[in-house]
Amino acid sequence: CISASFLSCPAVCFPFTLTPSEMVVRFGDPVSINCSTSATDVEGMGWEAPFGGTGFKPPPVVTWRVEKLEEWAPSPFCYVTLVDGEQYTAKPDITVYKTPDFVSVSDTGRGPMVEGREHDLKCDVINVAPVQNLTVKWYRDNETVQTETFNDSTMTPVNAFSTLRISTQRNYNGLTFRCEAELHLGPKGPKFLPNVTSPPYTAVVLYHLEEWTPSPSCYATLVDGSQCTVSPLITVYSKYMCTDCVNVL
Repeated sequence: CISASFLSCPAVCFPFTLTPSEMVVRFGDPVSINCSTSATDVEGMGWEAPFGGTGFKPPPVVTWRVEKLEEWAPSPFCYVTLVDGEQYTAKPDITVYKTPDFVSVSDTGRGPMVEGREHDLKCDVINVAPVQNLTVKWYRDNETVQTETFNDSTMTPVNAFSTLRISTQRNYNGLTFRCEAELHLGPKGPKFLPNVTSPPYTAVVLYHLEEWTPSPSCYATLVDGSQCTVSPLITVYSKYMCTDCVNVL
């Protein structure tokens, strides 16, 4: 059996074509690939595959077709048998992908976010494939602050995670952090990148207190122009405060 890859034929190779020779397909979607030849000395041809195999068919075209692709590493190949018994094969390049079931952001349980200290957030990406095509982007509000890719060659769905280390600043209080999982599948992939975004994580930052006798007041102006004012009673007993707190930890 002499093999000739459509994508890397030797200088003289057998005249047959796979259409398409490369494809990207979502797990569970239909798929079909034509194998054709212009040779005149062909006895028969066909597709060998765990699903969708055709058996021995007359030339010049035979189609591998699966209504619902549920293999993570499909390996169909087309073969052509000549009248003299010689055989040639070609195998398409197929990438099967799946977007994550969900994506989420959480802190790592090291305590509250405190001004001037480092704090880690974790992005969990659940049940995604193939992970080597995954890119995780971190956003602080609408600003991209970190991008991470993965080298794992596993083709079946896996759980992946990314960590964002933050040098906490006071003005981060109230900002939202989120992560986005994207599958970069190349020019044969979908026109729009398959992606899933986490719900936002809102930062609450404890920061150094700069006055020991804060005296905020709230006022209301009545229609006759008079005002009424009320001031909360605040007792300070820690060097940290947060804007969402009256008394702090």
